[in-house]
Amino acid sequence: MGNTLSQEDISPAELDALWREPPYTLGGANEHFPGNDIMTQGAGEEEDVAIVISGEGTVEPDSYWKKRKEAFLRGSTVSLGDKFSSEIVLLFTGRRRSSADSDRTLQEALRTRLRVVESNSQDVIQLFKDLSARLVSVHAEKDSFVLTFKTVEEIWKFSTYLALGYVARCLENFLCDPSFWLDPELLNDLQISVTVDEEHLATLYLGLLLQEGSCFAKALFTRANNDEDEEQLSFQKNDLLVVRDTGQDDMWEGTLLTTGNHGMVPVTAMQPLPYPFYQWFLKKYPVYAGLCLKVLFLLPFTSLNASVTGSCVAVADYSPVGPDELPLSQGDVVEIQGLLLRSLGVFIGRHTSTGCRGFVQIVNPCSSELSDSGLLERLFSTDISSVYRLGKGMTGLDAFLPLYDLQYSFLWVTFSGKTEDELSGHLESVRECAKRMGMHWAHRRACFLLGRLCARKLKFSQARVYYEEALSVSVDSFSDVQLLVALFTNLTAIYLKQRMTDKLPQTLEKASALLLCLPCRSFTSTDEVELLKVLLRRSVVMVDKHLEARICYLMSTLFLLLKKSDDALPFVERLQFLSLTLSAADGQPIAPLDLNWLLSWLYHCKYMPYLALASLSLDSRQDHTLYNVFQRIELFIRNSVRLNPCWKEGTSLLPAQIVVYLQQTLAIAEREDDMKIQRDLCLGLASVYQQYGALDKALHCAQRAVEKGGHINEEEGFEASVLLGWLLVLTGQAEKAQSVLQPLLTSLQGTDSPTQRGVIHNLLALCLRRQGRIPEAGWHLHSALVISRENGNQRNQALALANLGCLALDTGASLIAERFLVRSMCLFWDLWESPTDEEHVQTYLWLGRSYKDRGRSQDIRACYEIGLLIALHAKNLHSQMVVAKVLSRLYADMLLYGQSIVYYEHCVSVSRELKDKRLEGEYLEKLSSLYLTLNDERSSRKSLDYTKQSLRISIDLGKKEEESETWLQVGRIYYLVYEDELADMYLQAAVKTALRMNDPHFAMSIYEEAGDVYFKGHRNRMASLPFYRDGSLPFARSIDDIHSEFRLLSKLTDLLINEKEHEEALQYATLAVQVARVSVNERSAYHRLATIYYSLEQYEMAENYYLKSLSLSPPVLQHPMEARYYTKVYCRLGNFTLHKLKVQGTQLQCCIGKDRESTFLK
Repeated sequence: MGNTLSQEDISPAELDALWREPPYTLGGANEHFPGNDIMTQGAGEEEDVAIVISGEGTVEPDSYWKKRKEAFLRGSTVSLGDKFSSEIVLLFTGRRRSSADSDRTLQEALRTRLRVVESNSQDVIQLFKDLSARLVSVHAEKDSFVLTFKTVEEIWKFSTYLALGYVARCLENFLCDPSFWLDPELLNDLQISVTVDEEHLATLYLGLLLQEGSCFAKALFTRANNDEDEEQLSFQKNDLLVVRDTGQDDMWEGTLLTTGNHGMVPVTAMQPLPYPFYQWFLKKYPVYAGLCLKVLFLLPFTSLNASVTGSCVAVADYSPVGPDELPLSQGDVVEIQGLLLRSLGVFIGRHTSTGCRGFVQIVNPCSSELSDSGLLERLFSTDISSVYRLGKGMTGLDAFLPLYDLQYSFLWVTFSGKTEDELSGHLESVRECAKRMGMHWAHRRACFLLGRLCARKLKFSQARVYYEEALSVSVDSFSDVQLLVALFTNLTAIYLKQRMTDKLPQTLEKASALLLCLPCRSFTSTDEVELLKVLLRRSVVMVDKHLEARICYLMSTLFLLLKKSDDALPFVERLQFLSLTLSAADGQPIAPLDLNWLLSWLYHCKYMPYLALASLSLDSRQDHTLYNVFQRIELFIRNSVRLNPCWKEGTSLLPAQIVVYLQQTLAIAEREDDMKIQRDLCLGLASVYQQYGALDKALHCAQRAVEKGGHINEEEGFEASVLLGWLLVLTGQAEKAQSVLQPLLTSLQGTDSPTQRGVIHNLLALCLRRQGRIPEAGWHLHSALVISRENGNQRNQALALANLGCLALDTGASLIAERFLVRSMCLFWDLWESPTDEEHVQTYLWLGRSYKDRGRSQDIRACYEIGLLIALHAKNLHSQMVVAKVLSRLYADMLLYGQSIVYYEHCVSVSRELKDKRLEGEYLEKLSSLYLTLNDERSSRKSLDYTKQSLRISIDLGKKEEESETWLQVGRIYYLVYEDELADMYLQAAVKTALRMNDPHFAMSIYEEAGDVYFKGHRNRMASLPFYRDGSLPFARSIDDIHSEFRLLSKLTDLLINEKEHEEALQYATLAVQVARVSVNERSAYHRLATIYYSLEQYEMAENYYLKSLSLSPPVLQHPMEARYYTKVYCRLGNFTLHKLKVQGTQLQCCIGKDRESTFLK
């Protein structure tokens, strides 16, 4: 027949309506991934073609895979013998969405963070392991990672994650520190893009394909039989082949999938399938030779677009040649039911005149009228607002639904109480009776059920006979579409299993149309996957992405229904990729469904936390309910715990990224106007901000929580007001805090809320203490203590007593403080199993402070050490850090450096557990200094080791000033251990680092200090000469630093005098005199110059400059040291005047006078 088809490209919304399950979820996804169940029972639970992919998972119009395909084709001549690098460079760039250019400050922050995490290489390795790549090296300064792959599967998975935006988002989660997540404006503006050399990736992929032995390729043109060369294989354009590299440059060995014939094929005639997903699919789901008939792969027509809806007009008469086909006369109008896919030769239509439905064969369609744009209205039309409703009952067809479902529920719903053998006998009797009495529907259904029972027992030949008989029964098949779908799909699946290629053409197209084109249908057999596999192969050959998307959707749904999440995952990933690429090509989303939400569940089940978090953060669905978003928060926490178990144990802060999810949840709660949840979320946000020290943001959230609670009732606003008061205390706004808390206390008078009154009394006491109003604070604490004692609340009693002890310490009453604190500790010991460790530890610290005021050193040590034991028992890292630091300082003050070292080493260990590099570096520096004070070879070596570790951290953190100073310190220590060559090397590194900074005065100080290491040392002092003479002195002149220049000239003079290099010393001493601008400097410069002349026996010059030096001295002596200086100078002057110059002894008399004045001053 011929028919005229009215068609247009189906709209994105219509396409989605045809192949989605309302409301925008994969069928079976919610059933099998319900959220809380998965969270508690998820598998693995504790129990220079360059492309740019952003963290949003977006694909540019000049798309990722298009470039991959082009690059792949350019590299299609690679053979096993070719030499190419197996490594690929992944570059990352930090950008702001508000600016087209990259942000240098942001990039440096990311670079610094990478240097920090790079030092713990296992974290970086695990990240890329989750991304299916092998990390070779990290180059923070080049903003790059070097990766490699060993298998095609690895490169396939990585390419998929790259295209979906997961690689960029994983790096964003990995490299952004808490400050980013706590700043919503900065976070919304932040974007990390990743770039790879796509040509090289394609070449690497092809090389791995060939190394694995074989790959699938498509013929680019037709090649006829060649009698002269029997080894060469003939093929048609678009044929699928398996090709294998045999080592020849221009020929591959190929095997046709359609026939199984094999032979040699030209490399130039083959296009290896560019998408790794295709290679994986065809290998995992192989097809036997002979099944891939032309009917499976030939394109029925090419004039239509991918997917069409609307109506068509028959241009010729058509008489059905098969069952359930629609008879047509020229001019008949046929309405398309569901969807018409261009790669199928059949669609389902309804005759507009008769209302009959059936299959319509497509031969040569042409457009004649506008398509029906009301597809959604027709598919989902309702009279809910205009017609009364009748009480819900079961319709006639609904009663038959258990016959068709995947679970064979008819065995216990429809025919309960019978065994399968008894049921088979019963159905056989029904079949015979229905056949005899002409009960066609009963006949068809009985045959279908008998076929299902046979297929269940793997008796496929017998099942096939029953199915064929059921289809032969003459009924209006489309009156029960579910049965029709079940019959065609089950029968076609058996034909495929039994390789009955002669019968396949009769059912394949119709089964495909029923399977693919009707929306919201149910699966009837696990064997439907066989039919879907064949159709997916067809989409590959025809390059029909819309058909591929529909099939991936159905395969994903079927596998999820069968609880085969591992099998579903590749199809869900592929569907998400197709959704992105087709949306980019069409300029708008093809569906409102964002599969990132489902993918995050699947990655969670596979214990892939980095990917779970990446896909979760990319979830852009707008239809989430509050229940959904709370599921997201729980899913985020569970995967974050996998990356940092400390969060689970409560020994560390919650991850800062939780702020993002809490804010998203708050937005939905505001949309749904749920005040209580809004209040709770604001309290949660305030708590997280408080934990990270972002007190201003915490204060803002607490104020919002007060407002939200006020809209509910007073009781709901109380907790928020208390938190607001506490935050005001923490931010130093004691008076404002009092103004918030005092009305609360007033409102509680006369109510049955003693605990709440006690809480307010305690907080008011803290406010008053901050204001210095000690008596009033004491009264409130006493009130809080009385209330807690009356209620038997031991914890609050302990806290009130501890606060009273601290208040007594503030007034200097250490003995009274001790009594309060000891009573508090006794109560805390009774609460040993309760989470009071931080408060318990703080009480011990205060008690130690009370002993310190009275010099009881042994008691102080005991208090601090018990506090540390409590923190260790509770695994509270923060408390451990605080107490260990206090103990270290205590022992250092007592000059017990060995014990001090022990506790600082514990601080280092805790810093590493917290992954706080800044703190770790600080404690390493302290350890280095302590080891140096022990002043022996072994301790100096230990100091050297810790200083080098600190140096590494300074480099990682990008703190150039600290880095330069640490290079300098390493040089000092090497000098102390007599390794001067290494000392010189590190000192030079300190200078070079300082010179790279834009701070000339700091560089000047480092230059000078490097020379001072030798100059102030006890040996090899001349090694300071290059640092002074060749480095720091010219540098001081270049920056016009007169003071530094004078100081350096003086040091050079002293150095050369000590080394008896008087002639050279004279030059520097003369220069020092010239640059001396201050009288003190001039006097010392003249004195040095005079000393040199004296050493050179030039006494007249020496006398001249000694006298100039004396002339710059103060006229009235202020200190005995000045008198001594005069005495020494005049003695020298008198000595060489008397003996060398032979002059009267005037100077000697002056010397005697000054000496007497000195005696008088003493």
